[in-house]
Amino acid sequence: MTFSCKPFYILRGNAIDILTNLQTKVDCVITSPAYYLQRTYGTSSCELGRESSVAEYIDNLVDVFKAIPLEPWGSIWVNIGDKRGKQGELLGIPERFCIAMNDAGFYRIDNAIWAKESVRIDGTSVGQAMIEPAKRRLNGNGHEPFYRFVLDPRQAWSDTCAVRIPRRNVGDIRYLPDTLMRCHTSLEGRNLTNVWNIPMGQTKESHYAVFPSALIERPVAMTCPLEITAEGPKHRIVEMVPYEEARPSSRGIGRYTKPEDETRTKSGRQDTGRQYVPRKPVTMGWEPDLPAIRRGIVLDPFCGTATSGEVALKLGRHFIGIELYENNVKIAEDRCRQAHLLRREYEARNPMKASTASFDEALNDTMPDEVQFRFDFDAGVPWEEAS
Repeated sequence: MTFSCKPFYILRGNAIDILTNLQTKVDCVITSPAYYLQRTYGTSSCELGRESSVAEYIDNLVDVFKAIPLEPWGSIWVNIGDKRGKQGELLGIPERFCIAMNDAGFYRIDNAIWAKESVRIDGTSVGQAMIEPAKRRLNGNGHEPFYRFVLDPRQAWSDTCAVRIPRRNVGDIRYLPDTLMRCHTSLEGRNLTNVWNIPMGQTKESHYAVFPSALIERPVAMTCPLEITAEGPKHRIVEMVPYEEARPSSRGIGRYTKPEDETRTKSGRQDTGRQYVPRKPVTMGWEPDLPAIRRGIVLDPFCGTATSGEVALKLGRHFIGIELYENNVKIAEDRCRQAHLLRREYEARNPMKASTASFDEALNDTMPDEVQFRFDFDAGVPWEEAS
């Protein structure tokens, strides 16, 4: 059956049960599942993280991702933490999870580090992690992994320009204004590295494992297409254009006019004697040149209070969240509603589509603000049939 809904929908129930009956394919998954034996969120026996062993926990988690109806170009981002055993030893849950995902047919192609606190040489730190009173070892709360998995690396959709960072002597063109996206981006800047200093999430609601919104922004912008056509998602057409670096001092590697043998010696580049010319990515357009039939859909199978949904909607995507507990569902719906209103107000002032270098550029082509979902009613989840 086909149903119509708002740009977001929060489904209450057990993730594996709902996903088994969800027929709509999604373009991106971003989630932070409950950690193993870390805390309890309610009284349901279906709650993930209460398993009797790490192996059972990982098996259940992988089964959820296998059940997701993911588009062939889709990505799955997972933030997962470790757990210590009775002797204080790390159980290696993130590593074991990655091996299990690989065995299930997924490819890990990005391994980002969420750095909550990093320490400089002089002893000062960037950020602040939770205190962990522990003898004979370090505070292990300084970082967590954030993995990206795909079904096929050759088909996986990505727009790295959307998350590039500023570079010298290049105009700073943001992907979105800071009212919609906190992370600073520069479409013609440098390629983003995989260590992100982001403070821990906070919320006024009673949820004790908050996913920080800034951690989610880059995965949404980079791996969830905004426009889907009848032939698939639109891809950014990029041309690498030479530019002058204008560095304040000379360096070994740069634009050279000296002979090749001297260039090789002074630069320290032993792999090649070719002259290096700095280039920046310039957006030339998008393909295929077809009308969009829908926006990209982000799914969070353990959405909690829907931080991932709030970010997805602010960035112009649609969202499906799955949550086990009713009190979180109400909070999630309210956050998504507010985020969607903010995005609608922005698009009312700046009509846009993805077929432009920057979403700050106003165009006269808007995309439909409603998406069609397919769902099997046998799962017993309440939906309103389209009129």
